[in-house]
Amino acid sequence: MRGLVGLLAALVLLGGSGCAVVKVKERAFGDIAAERNLDALNGGKLSTASATALGSAGLDPELCARDPAPCIEQLRPLASSESWLATASELQLLRMNAAPATVSKAAESAGLSRRKAAAVEAGEGDANAAAASQVATDERTRAAVETARYAYAYLFLTARTPEQRVFEARQQRVLQYYNRAVDVVAQAAFEASRGQVGASPLRVGGLNLGIGLHGYEASEISLQPEALLASDTLGFDNLRAVYRRDGFGTGLVAVFPRRAPSPAPITPADEASADDTPYRDTRYLPVTATLRFDGDSLDAVLASDQASMDVYNPYRIDSETIGGRKVPLAANYSAAYGVWLARSELARLSLSSLLRPKQARAFKPRIYLNQPYDPNKRVIVLVHGLASSPEAWVNLANEILGDEALRKHYQLWQVFYPTNIGILANRAAIASALDKTFKHYDPEGDDVASRDAVLVGHSMGGVISRLLVSDSGEQVLDETLKAFDPAVAQRLRKEPLVRALTVFQPMPQFGRVVFLASPHRGAVVTDGWPLRMVRKLIRLPFDVLREAAELAQRTKVDQDELQKVGFRKGRPPTGPDDLSPNSLFMRSTEKLPIEAGLPYHTIVGQRDPKIALLQSSDGAVPYRSAHLDGALSEKVIVSGHSVQETPQAILELRRILRVDMAQYGKNAKR
Repeated sequence: MRGLVGLLAALVLLGGSGCAVVKVKERAFGDIAAERNLDALNGGKLSTASATALGSAGLDPELCARDPAPCIEQLRPLASSESWLATASELQLLRMNAAPATVSKAAESAGLSRRKAAAVEAGEGDANAAAASQVATDERTRAAVETARYAYAYLFLTARTPEQRVFEARQQRVLQYYNRAVDVVAQAAFEASRGQVGASPLRVGGLNLGIGLHGYEASEISLQPEALLASDTLGFDNLRAVYRRDGFGTGLVAVFPRRAPSPAPITPADEASADDTPYRDTRYLPVTATLRFDGDSLDAVLASDQASMDVYNPYRIDSETIGGRKVPLAANYSAAYGVWLARSELARLSLSSLLRPKQARAFKPRIYLNQPYDPNKRVIVLVHGLASSPEAWVNLANEILGDEALRKHYQLWQVFYPTNIGILANRAAIASALDKTFKHYDPEGDDVASRDAVLVGHSMGGVISRLLVSDSGEQVLDETLKAFDPAVAQRLRKEPLVRALTVFQPMPQFGRVVFLASPHRGAVVTDGWPLRMVRKLIRLPFDVLREAAELAQRTKVDQDELQKVGFRKGRPPTGPDDLSPNSLFMRSTEKLPIEAGLPYHTIVGQRDPKIALLQSSDGAVPYRSAHLDGALSEKVIVSGHSVQETPQAILELRRILRVDMAQYGKNAKR
């Protein structure tokens, strides 16, 4: 008995001296998956794989996270090269995240280009030198360099190729570490150069860094950028999706200053009247940056203090050869567009031009390019509606930018115009602005971009778009002059201004048109009492009123005759006035034929599907007004007047563009 007790006691002692008992506990799959995804990037702690590699080598993961260098050195002979490099990259990433982000914040702050020359004379050169010195020694930047270095070595300098590890989660994590680190290094390089385009070499985080630009024309980057924004850290309200391409490198937004006609800075509200040049190159360029370290072997890359940062235009370059293999480059196609809209204040300017009293002059239509001009891509022109701006197209434009097939074949131009001005005046001004824009970028008219453009108009923008592809002959002029005394009509017929507004031909650059909720025969809601009250509040600029008064004086037109054609107390009709079904504009233009042979499509909103289609409306435009005989397709969508915002309308437009793309391809082969 005593022997049995002694045996049991010995077993207990043995059990308490290190023999562990494994227990099984069932856990929810979601909890396990979430734990597996935690790492230095997503959870602020080492991944399970890195912690295991360190623990297996007898190293304390927590101590290593605080002081990575000794652990990285000790781990190398005790782990496989892939495990060692991945762990080293993650440890350096933790170190990077723990350091203050002073350099990145400086790079992201706007206004570098707005500094006055006097500041340079006051010692700004010394400040620039100090900033460059700070970047060269910044702790966070050094950690970012080492994160990228180890990740780069893991991706391209181990025995197995990236293709052989394509399904491994660790490779995806290491690629993310690399991309995030390159983001930080790129912002440090920007700060070191103080925005000097192409400044090279730079001393950044212990590296001698050369800068290479790829896919950009000199004119596109001739100015110094004023800020550099990390695309993946930007969030956008009211943007349904952010379209990006996963790959090697990091997506950034380079913000360039306005091209003001004078050195004095201008406010967004003044921008439209500061310069009569209609075209506006985008100030917000998407860029993709990669970091390559000199050296042909693992040890050479780990020891090198020479590297190159390559900056790509993601609209023109989608892959690069690195380490002897072609790899896809990362890109973000929504960020630059989102930043432009967020900073443009176009909606506010649109409303102020509609209702602000004492306007000296009407602002001229602007053509905004959403990407650098590409001679080999056809153009999609978007024309917004009443009391609106390019912000009306936010999700539609973003979906086109995010569609890879469409992005490769089209570029977006957005028209911005004052909707208080009469529709015929806006047609003439927009046609002039578009013509100048096409000729500016393609003086000879032989680029792909100058032919078969697609015109897309919403609401009043659709009415204007129809006029841009119609031949008026003398029809509009004759109808306009019916109300006048024959002698007065004869004098008006000879007036260049009258003829410029009422006699026009189709623009030759367009090959297809899409109309969305467009009141071709007027919008009944414009005659309702609420909008009639609003119409009375709408203000016209002084130059428009003066021009109308001078015309009346020259041609000796009295107030009674002016009132017959929509004038009120000497004020010519506004854009909203023209949208009335009873307006002279509608009577004179509703039957104008669209250019023969030009394909066109309609997208119509139907607010209440229970109402018969012929009696229905979108709440503002009746179906009978939006419908066009002869359209190649008509899509009716359950929606209010802002049909262009609906996913169904966007899908229909994308379908039409694919049809257009296929037809263009067939014609090109003939």
